[in-house]
Amino acid sequence: MWSATTPPTVSRIFHRLRNFHGEDSYPQRCGGVRVANVRDVTTGYDSSRADRTCVLPVTRSGHMITFTLQNGVVATLRTSGTEPKIKYYTEYCAAPGTSEAAALQKELDRITAALLDDFLEPEKNNLIRRCV
Repeated sequence: MWSATTPPTVSRIFHRLRNFHGEDSYPQRCGGVRVANVRDVTTGYDSSRADRTCVLPVTRSGHMITFTLQNGVVATLRTSGTEPKIKYYTEYCAAPGTSEAAALQKELDRITAALLDDFLEPEKNNLIRRCV
């Protein structure tokens, strides 16, 4: 979890994620891995669906974007409903037959670090890491 100094900082971070390579474009890679799909519950966008419409209810009161990477890592960034915080969740849905736990954990840790560094830019945005 990252605490931001102000709500405008949080809004700026999510605006950047939604306009990463120009207007209405999300990041295409994370940690060198291709982003296969993006679901943005705030805007109602889901690149995994033919109509690009999110099946989850649109929630404009906060920000929530989920990135599904080609290697099976799924990462969600979302805001807290009560404080200027950005929470993140990552999981690794490894390919069938892949069971080396230490290697999977190492890859998940690497992608999580890249997600936080590249997408949130903690130093630039003066974010403070809060361990829960």
